[in-house]
Formats: sequence, structure tokens, C-alpha cells
Amino acid sequence: MHYHHHSYDSKTSVLDEKEGLGKVYAPQVTIRLLSYLKPYKLQVATAVVTMIVFTLTSVAVPWLVSQAIGYITRGDLNRLYWLMLLFLANALLGWVTNYIQLRAMAHLGQKVLLTLRTQLFDHLQCLSLSFHDRNEVGRIMSRVQNDVIQLQEFLTSGILILGDLLTLGGIIVVLFLMDIQLALITLAVLPLLFLIMGYWQRFAWRAFMRVRRTIAAVNAGLEENISGVRVIQSLVREDVNFQHFNKTNQDHLKANLQANRLSSAVVPTVEFLSWVATALVIVFGGAQVLDGDLEIGVLVAFALYIQRFFDPIRNLTMQYAELQRAMASGTRIFEVLDTQPDIQDAPDAIELPHIKGDIRFHNVSFSYVKGIEVLKDINLCISPGETVALVGPTGAGKSTLISLILRLYDVSRGKITIDGIDIRRVKRRSLGRQVAVVLQDPFLFSGTIKDNIRYGRLEATDEEIREAAKAVGAHDFIQRLEKGYETRLQERGGNLSVGQRQLISFARALVVNPPVLILDEATANIDTQAEVMIQQALKRLLQGRTSIVIAHRLSTVRDAHRIVVVEGARIVEEGTPQELLERRGLYARLYTMSYRTG
Repeated sequence: MHYHHHSYDSKTSVLDEKEGLGKVYAPQVTIRLLSYLKPYKLQVATAVVTMIVFTLTSVAVPWLVSQAIGYITRGDLNRLYWLMLLFLANALLGWVTNYIQLRAMAHLGQKVLLTLRTQLFDHLQCLSLSFHDRNEVGRIMSRVQNDVIQLQEFLTSGILILGDLLTLGGIIVVLFLMDIQLALITLAVLPLLFLIMGYWQRFAWRAFMRVRRTIAAVNAGLEENISGVRVIQSLVREDVNFQHFNKTNQDHLKANLQANRLSSAVVPTVEFLSWVATALVIVFGGAQVLDGDLEIGVLVAFALYIQRFFDPIRNLTMQYAELQRAMASGTRIFEVLDTQPDIQDAPDAIELPHIKGDIRFHNVSFSYVKGIEVLKDINLCISPGETVALVGPTGAGKSTLISLILRLYDVSRGKITIDGIDIRRVKRRSLGRQVAVVLQDPFLFSGTIKDNIRYGRLEATDEEIREAAKAVGAHDFIQRLEKGYETRLQERGGNLSVGQRQLISFARALVVNPPVLILDEATANIDTQAEVMIQQALKRLLQGRTSIVIAHRLSTVRDAHRIVVVEGARIVEEGTPQELLERRGLYARLYTMSYRTG
């Protein structure tokens, strides 16, 4: 958008990561993620029940093996056949419950992600322009894309952590029921594992946060270089930009390699401890079997259980890395969702009634950055139906005046009223419906020409769209296109000329038919023939409504009822074109300069 091209002392991104984000966030993130499951109680219940049943079938297998070995050593063939049937029934039940559980979890995961993405999109549309000023598009994209994808990996597979914890619990219970002494020997290695994991996770969180941070920087650089490719090529900046992007990319590589090194250290550690536990059980249990104190079937079951026992621990350590990444991503997503718009409707905000268009600035001052005033003590009255042209050098505050009327920013001091109502007292949507804007660089969206003209008033009929296009002189060139009004536009209307895009944006404003029209009229890069058409379209568009025009061309200024000259954050002159020429002030100088260049 053209309006927020002010400069900041330093572009500090809200989405730059704070080093202090620690794992304290994890419980809050988990609780918030779980709250997204509320609407799906049946699926959650199905997933939990089938998970419990599947865990029981899994834990039962080594016990069944120990029973089978007991029957074999005692030569009890009859019971062995029955046990085989029990084995098959257990396997079938495990297969069915595992399938239902995995499907239910995948379904839940996708539903939560859909809600999160939709919420993020909706929230980003509502956030004030100051937020978008401070954050590059690439960083914002990284939240909506990469961080949500990271959560997707966790939600579709990581929820199996619950299943692993249930398996662990089940195995520990069975081990103690079978033999208390051997169970204690098996679990002797766990304190060592917990010590190692506690030490490891302190480094892991920092590493995973750094990965998220560096991919956001890569995306920001990528988006900026693709969007600004024309400028980059025209200033021959390719090599410099490549080196800068390469450094950002290398940082991301280093962050990933460090995170992978940390992840890779965990699995071999768990593997080693499982072998130590197995060796301890075989030595102590073997001695008991030889003494006749323990059945061989129980020893075999213990050996199998140790493998089963360390499987979920192995999974949990892998999932732990996944969980840390997900917590880092969840933290970043909720950080955006918790960012409040600077401009919010007051609790008692009213719908703006249908207005005549009497706009007044009462002692208005405004600064983007504290201490640097962009506008100072502005007093201005614009009568209903009047066309006022804003004139002045670049950076004088003309665009800011317009941004304040639209309430894209709130005034620092003073107030702006429309028909006597302070615009801070009305709902922003109701203000937007009655104040239309046509930008200097008309932004067209992908879709058909018809969709673009209807963009501001979705209920507009095809007839109204054609009438608006005819009124601004766009109908003829639209009809000449192969598919007419159904012609699909490329990104930002790239398959139309600048003049044609401007006419479509005029038709879009006319369909809304607002009482107040704000126009950033820049026809500098349009040929003379197109300019004549645009001037005629402008006359039709401005007729009978309050209009404020940032004027770049003399022709617009000549047609205005009144000219307001802005310089150095203040209004320095105002009056009719004739009055200002006779005054021989700033306007007269600007007029003479543009007359010469014109």
C-alpha cells in the first residue's frame, strides 16, 4: 500500500525472536493447542479409547510368549493351541484399534491446523498497519507456513507420545507383577537417562528456536528479493544481494546442523542403556533360572519387555525433539495471535450513520516514531461535495493526512470528525464502507475483471458493474479483451497497462458509491491519450461527493474547488487555485516548476 512509506529509526521487527523464550512456554502452548480440540469431543474420545486398547494388545504380547514357553516346557499342547487363538485375536484387535486411532489423530491434527491457519490469516488482516510496517512479509509468511507445518508434523505423529507413555506405564505394571526384583534391576538405568535428558534439553530448546528464527530470516530475504527484482536488476545489485542472502542461508544451515547434532546424540544413548539393562536382566535372571527360582518363560518375557520398554523411550526422545520444535513454533504462532491491533473499536463504538461528508481536522498532530512529528497542529475543514487537492513536496505529510482519515493510524493529539462525529467513536468497518480509496498504484487481485470491480461491494449486480465501467470509460477496452469481464488477471493485474488498471480501480470505487472519496492521483507514468481518459473518468468519479486528492498533475489541481499546500508537517497555504497563484507563495513556485517540466 502506498500510504505507509515513512521511515523508522530502526526497523525492529516484532517477529524477531527474543533470546529469552524458554521452555516455560511449553505448558501454556500445549494447553492452548488442546483447547482447539474442544469441538471434536467424539473424535478425541475415539482416539483415546482405541489408543488404550491398542497399548494393552501390544503390552500383552511378551506375556503371551512367556505363557507359551511355560506350556512347551510342561508339554501342555492343548493349552498351547488355545493360546495360539488368543494370539491371533490379540493381533486382530491391535490392527483394528491402531488403524482407527491413527485415522482419528490425523483427522484431529488437520482440523486443528485448518483452524490455526484460518485464525492467523484473519488476525493478520485485522492487525494495524504499524504491525505490517515493522515486519517483513517473509517473516509473517514464515509464521503462517513453516511454523504451522512444524505443528502439523507434531500433531499428526507427535500425539503418539501419549500412546508411548501408556505403553511405558503398562510395561512397568506387568514387570512388577511378574517379578519385583528383576523389575527393579530393569529400571535401574532410568535415573541416568533422566539426568542425560535434562542436561540435553537445555541446549536443544535454544537450538530449535534458532532454526525457526533463521528460516524466518531466509523467507524474509527471499520475499524481498523476489518482490524487488526490478529494482535489484536496474541497480545491478544481484551480487551484493546474493552474498547477503547466502550469509542468511548459511546461518540457517549452521542452526539446522547444530539442532541435528543434538537430536543425533539422543538415540544412541537410549540404545546403549537398553543393552545395559538387557545384560543386567540376563545375568541376574539367568542365575535365578539356574537356581530354579525363576521360570525360563519369565526371563524370555523380561528380555522382550526390555526391548518393548526402550522402544517408547526411543520414540519419546525422538518425539521430544519434535515436541521442542513444535513448542518453539507454537510459541511463535500464539505470539502473533496475541498481538493486539493498535487501532481497535472503542467498547461503545457506534455504526457510522450515512454521511454527507463534512470532514474536519481539529488541532491534529501525529508521529509514527515518538518525538518526530509528521503532522503538527493541523486545522482543516472540508465541506460536503467539495474537492480538495493536497499539494506539497514529497514527505510533507500528504499521505499521512489521508491515512488518518481512513483511521489506518490514530492521531497523536487533537481529533478528526466526519459530520461532527469523532472517527474514534465509530466502528472502523462502518467508516471504511463510506470512505473509498483509489491508490496511486492500483492494487488488482488475481481473479476476473468482474471480481475486481465488485471487490468492495460483493452484492453489486453484473449490470451495476457494467454501468460503473462505462461511467469511467473502462467498458470499451474490457469488451475488446478476449473474455471481456470474465478475463482473468495475472498477479497485480500484470496483463493490463497502468492506465487500464487505474480505470478498473476507478470503476471499483464507483460501484461502492461512497459519500467520501480519497484519491492518490498519480498519472506520471501514463501516456497522454490514457491521461485524457483518466481525467474524464476522474470528473465522473468526483462528481457530487466529498473528495480529497493528493494531486501530482496540474489538470487535477485546476479542477479542484480548493488547494491545501502541506510542507514541513504543517498546512502553509490554502485557497482556490487562482488565489494561491496570486499569492506567489509555495504553490505558485510548485506550479511554475511543474508548468516548465510539463
